[in-house]
Amino acid sequence: MMESGRWTIEGCDLEQVVELARAVGVSEITARVLVRRGLGDPARALAFLEAEPPRHDPLLLGDMSTAVARIRQAVAAGERICVHGDYDVDGICATAVAVLALRELDADVTWHLPSRFEEGYGLARPTLERLAEEGVGLVVTVDCGISAVDEVAGAGALGLDVIVTDHHRPGPELPGCPVVATRPSSYPFRELCGTGVAHKLAEALLGAGHPALTRELDLVALATIADVVPLVDENRALATAGLRRLARTRRPGLRALMRSARVDPAAVDSTAVAFRLAPRINAAGRLQRADTALALLLTEDEREADRLAAELEELNRDRQAVEDRILREATARIESWPEHRRRRRGYVLWDDGWHEGVIGIVASRLVDRFDRPVVMIAASGDGWKGSGRSTPTFDLHGALSACEEHLERFGGHRAAAGLSIATDRLEAFADAFAAHADAMLGEDDLRRDVAVDAVVPASALTLPLAQELARLAPFGLGNPEVTLLVAGVEAVEPGTVGEGKHLRFRVRQHGRDGGSAIAFGQGGRLDLLTHGGLFDLAFRLKENHWNGSVAPQLVVRRLFESPAAYEELRNELGAMWLAGEQSWSPEARGVFEELGLADGVTGRQLLESPAFRALLAATAVGNALPRAA
Repeated sequence: MMESGRWTIEGCDLEQVVELARAVGVSEITARVLVRRGLGDPARALAFLEAEPPRHDPLLLGDMSTAVARIRQAVAAGERICVHGDYDVDGICATAVAVLALRELDADVTWHLPSRFEEGYGLARPTLERLAEEGVGLVVTVDCGISAVDEVAGAGALGLDVIVTDHHRPGPELPGCPVVATRPSSYPFRELCGTGVAHKLAEALLGAGHPALTRELDLVALATIADVVPLVDENRALATAGLRRLARTRRPGLRALMRSARVDPAAVDSTAVAFRLAPRINAAGRLQRADTALALLLTEDEREADRLAAELEELNRDRQAVEDRILREATARIESWPEHRRRRRGYVLWDDGWHEGVIGIVASRLVDRFDRPVVMIAASGDGWKGSGRSTPTFDLHGALSACEEHLERFGGHRAAAGLSIATDRLEAFADAFAAHADAMLGEDDLRRDVAVDAVVPASALTLPLAQELARLAPFGLGNPEVTLLVAGVEAVEPGTVGEGKHLRFRVRQHGRDGGSAIAFGQGGRLDLLTHGGLFDLAFRLKENHWNGSVAPQLVVRRLFESPAAYEELRNELGAMWLAGEQSWSPEARGVFEELGLADGVTGRQLLESPAFRALLAATAVGNALPRAA
């Protein structure tokens, strides 16, 4: 809604748009979106829309050949294998994928998920000691282990072999064992999540085309979306195929989870995974042990699945209550800071009353609110544990590396990371982190700009267009939902829904109805729309299913006041167009040629023209409008 910031749009080659629309069989609007996303080549665009799997060779992933040989040796010898995972969605799903793949080989396999509160992240020596005592001969890590140099070295003395599979950034030294990871590796795609790496291990073990690889795609999609890895290349193929598999999954635990979360399997998408299913799986590891969630994914008993899903539902409600309390406290603390501290470009907050299992979620919500990287730190035993989230332009892992003198331990990646820290280093770390952010982030990095994929007329906002744009799904990091812009509109019949929480209105452009719009969480801004005026509306065009009917709906991202000169400039150019070419000013001719209007084509939007946007900016600073020749 009308906040600071602006909308921006990249240049777009018109000839390429027209050719792509013809070759692929899509509208010019969708073709503009594809061109702006680097998919102007028809072959690449078709491969993207079809989410064709790239079929990268799993043996290129680090020490895959050595790892496969060692696992097969263990299976043949009857050695007990333990899959050691992590307590988030990715670590839990990766554990399930690896366990199921090893069961296909008739391996003697068990699993272990660490406790966030007792062992912490990754391999712990007491855990390895216990596994050795229980007769385990081989430990296979999933979604962890890349930094466990000392722990792997100690495992050898216990008679344990270790294979590390991971996707996190390695430190300066790798563990002394086979490492199957995206880094270091000659694998052509480096953005797999931990479950994606486990899936490639399963492919190497079982062989391409094994039916188990298809059966586990529901788990792979769940983790790929939940772990916020870029949904491009192989991740896009895995998520797309996995969502289709999830819609018809035979896994009792996932069916029970969807019932509990009120997710229609036939309509499950990346949004349902990210905001309905993943939080319930994560809730177990955030508030207690994650074993409940893994048991849910592995069970073959319908009644047991219902019981476990109900347990996760209750944990998720508890998680929401704790999260809301901490968010209120952290927000109030930031707003109480003096001005100079609030202006710092990176925030670190800590409190001994905060729950370490939910501070990562709160950090993410604070990033959304304050447009800065945030690290939240909670008391944990004799020390403190932190979790950070970042903005798109800030490398959080790099920032922690720059501040490592203040930290006991840290790990993660560019967008999210965790750390351990001593009490006497908190203040120094907060200052160092803020100083690093101040140095790395400029004012433009803090501005809440909205990147627009295409400018459209209200008349184009139809159900077929919404369905066509949905072909670009699944959406997420690296492939955001499509943002359209309709300019110079009126907000008609404004009101609120959802007990006043959400704002609803109809869009009208030049007297033509453009459909229904909803702005979630913006009900308190109803007064902004009751005073009239024209707006530029940035939105996502979605299918709205209600009472058995389907209609297009504009889901509002931002609402900007239209520049005062927009309508006047539009009318002036319109008059020149109608008067004929002999009346065109040089400026008008430049706009018309950029839009291809000189060739007799109509319906293209003025704001798609860089020349028009330049004219509009010039008139905003007092320059005269272009006049007819």
